[in-house]
Amino acid sequence: MNSDGNLIFQKQTVMKIDASAIAHNVQVIRGTIGKARLIAVVKENGYGMGLEREYNILKNLHIDFFAVTNANEALALRRFGCKEDILLMSPSLDKEEAAELLQNDIIFMLGSMKQAVLLKELSEETGLAPRVHLAIETGMGRYGFLWNRIPDLSALPAFLKIEGCYSHLNGKPAGYEKEARRQLDRLLSATEALKKQGIDPGIRHICNSAATMSLGNLGLDAVRCGSAILGKCARGGSRLKNSVWLEAPICLTAELPKGSTAGYQACAVLKRDSRLGLVRAGHGDGIMLGYADNPEPLMHGIVHLIAVKLLKNRYRKTVLVTSAHNGKKARVPYVGRSGVAHVMIDLTDTPFAEGDIVQFNVNPLFVHPSIPKEVESL
Repeated sequence: MNSDGNLIFQKQTVMKIDASAIAHNVQVIRGTIGKARLIAVVKENGYGMGLEREYNILKNLHIDFFAVTNANEALALRRFGCKEDILLMSPSLDKEEAAELLQNDIIFMLGSMKQAVLLKELSEETGLAPRVHLAIETGMGRYGFLWNRIPDLSALPAFLKIEGCYSHLNGKPAGYEKEARRQLDRLLSATEALKKQGIDPGIRHICNSAATMSLGNLGLDAVRCGSAILGKCARGGSRLKNSVWLEAPICLTAELPKGSTAGYQACAVLKRDSRLGLVRAGHGDGIMLGYADNPEPLMHGIVHLIAVKLLKNRYRKTVLVTSAHNGKKARVPYVGRSGVAHVMIDLTDTPFAEGDIVQFNVNPLFVHPSIPKEVESL
């Protein structure tokens, strides 16, 4: 056994976490949002890094409060010593679970009258007033009161503490800013409806990482950032530092003549005599995996394929290799298709050898949980 998983799944890769890069990113975000509060989203087990591990890095960076999407994670943060506010951004409809959340001072998202009934029962039974942020549905289609059909909520403050009001941006890529501002207008319309009912909406927030880094706080009171804290923000993240990557050693090198094929489907044909390096890492570790779950629109896909063919050097995927002997670094290209457990890289014209370390940029959410994690301290 190792500390993070069964020995059966032991791999040669290690997840590296740079705490100083995370601190840098938090500082950049704060410079972007002005006086707005920073809600650190640490969902999905700390974005795959380990919830306790990420919390231990963030707790000294003066985070205003935390957010998760799982009740167990909210309670775990309390066990880890988190004294800051914690927002649970999914509904808790199990009475026993909700009671434990209430006893641990977790802030509930409230987006339906069904939830309100449950929280009223808990309030009457415990004498405690649940703290809530009202969820408003403005275009994501998940949770919340529909922005233009806010029911009569005027009775809620009698047994709840309404401390905030928020929504989720859907991140529509075409006309991103226009869509974000459309959802913002819907949220503001909903907060005005609440005020007419005599309800103070509290702190308002809608911006995720991408919106925060490209649009700031949109004039609201707080932002919610997860991927930006890790330096993984796809939009507006050029000022951020990547804080998470995988490392694995070159396990084998091979000399192959011109015309040899490499990788699955023989899609790589060597155009010269080459020296390749084999690394025991692949899709099973989390390498070369992405978010997309829908095919690209036809025209966009065709244009992208043409660009890849015409601008091969620009679109060629590379990895950073560090010599174990003298610490020198250089980027080298992938060769062929990545497999579940192996990738090949081109070492021709480089001095790199077996044992030298290859660095892979990854989304930590997709990294195999058995892979050990190492934090480089501040």
